[in-house]
Parts: sequence; structure tokens; C-alpha cells
Amino acid sequence: MKRTVYYVLCALLTCCVCAAWVALIWLEISRTGDIPLRIVLLVVAALCALLRLDSLVHESGHLVFGLLAGLHLRRVSFGRVSFGEGGVRLGSRSAAGETQFSLKKPRDAHASLIAATVGGPILGILFGVVMLVLYYVLPTHPALTFFTLFSLWCFAEAVMELLPAELPAGKTDGLMLKELVQKTGETEVAVRVMQAQLLAKDGDYTDIPRGLLYDVPVIREDSPAFMQLLRLRAAYCAAAGDADGAAEAQSRLRSIEEDA
Repeated sequence: MKRTVYYVLCALLTCCVCAAWVALIWLEISRTGDIPLRIVLLVVAALCALLRLDSLVHESGHLVFGLLAGLHLRRVSFGRVSFGEGGVRLGSRSAAGETQFSLKKPRDAHASLIAATVGGPILGILFGVVMLVLYYVLPTHPALTFFTLFSLWCFAEAVMELLPAELPAGKTDGLMLKELVQKTGETEVAVRVMQAQLLAKDGDYTDIPRGLLYDVPVIREDSPAFMQLLRLRAAYCAAAGDADGAAEAQSRLRSIEEDA
């Protein structure tokens, strides 16, 4: 999907959320007559959206689904704070959120990663649907109103993440999901790298099937996944006694690093 189309669809979704917020607050005011409190709730919900607090829901979805799928958690980040291997850390740069996993076993890697990838959007959508149901079932309460407003934004963000697009900040979950299913692109190369690293964790690179490192999709050579693939190729060839293959991989890697 082209970025322009993606941005237009995201703008439309944002407008829909804003319209839903206004309609819900108008309904609340007509029921209770409490204008100041409802306006405050609307402003707080908007601030939460601007601060990207929806990432708490989104990354929790990746985390839960990834763990249930049998992946090993390396690190999960919410803004500047992250935790995982090495404990809790405070980063120097702020990001909406990120969850990193590694494989526990090379088999069924695609299925496990698909589950982890789709987990974030699924939890966001479920959160939105459940809060809307609760809003119409339970008695009116300011806390319920706030979480309903917030959940509408989480729902919209989940839908945006399911749209397949490559943005300056990286790939959306939708694009990663597409590449995982089709076994194409940089995502497929990253999966191959994780599988090869797991097979060679004891230092025996001869356990890696050659096709795992060489029968890969064509991607940009300056991508981190491809550069890591070249390092694995060099180690694999050296372990297999293929001096020419190791030299070729190392030479190609040096060339890319010099051009970067």
C-alpha cells in the first residue's frame, strides 16, 4: 500500500473517532447535564491519544500472544521505558512501543511470529468492542465514559496497524503479517536469521541447512536483516571449509558497511 493511501485512510479513521467522541460526549451531556466533567473527559482522552498511551494496549497484545505462541521475550518498550533481558531500562529516545521476541525452536517459527504480530491489533479491537458493549450495558459513570473514549482510539489504531504499509518508522503489523504469510521481504529474511542463529547457538554452523541462508527473497542489502544474514553466511562457509564463500560474504558485508 502506498504511503499516501495509508495516510488518507488513517486520516479518515481519525475523523471517525473524533466524530464518535463528540457524539458520545453529546449523549452524555444530554443524559446528565454535566458539561464541565464530560469536556474534561474528552480532553483527557485526546491527550492520551496524543501521548500514544494506546501502545500500552497494543504492545500488551503482542506480548501476551507471543508468549502464548511459545516465543522468548527479549524486550518490550513503552515510550522511554523498556523491560526484558537485562532488566528495566530507561531509553534515550521515545518510541510509541516495540516488542522483540526470539525463537525457542526453529520449527513453526512463522506460525508463532504470526500470532505475536496479530496479537497487538486483535487486543486493540477487542478492547474497543468490549468497552462499547459495557458502555451500553452498565450504568453511566465517568470512568466508564473515559475508558470507552480511549478504547475507540485503540480500536482505530489497531485497524491502522493492520493496513499493510512501510512507513519511515518501520513496517506496520499488517505488512509484517503479509510478509510472514507469503514468506517474502525483509521479514522472511529476519525469520531465516532467527532460525539459523537458534540452530547455531552451540557454535556448530554446519547444523544450518544451506537453503536457509541462501534461498531467501531479494531485499535491500543495507537492511539489518540482510547484513546479519551475510555474517551467518560467512560463519557457515568457514565452518564448512568453503573459504571462497566465506571471503565473498565478508567482502560483500564490508562493501555495504563502507557505503552506509
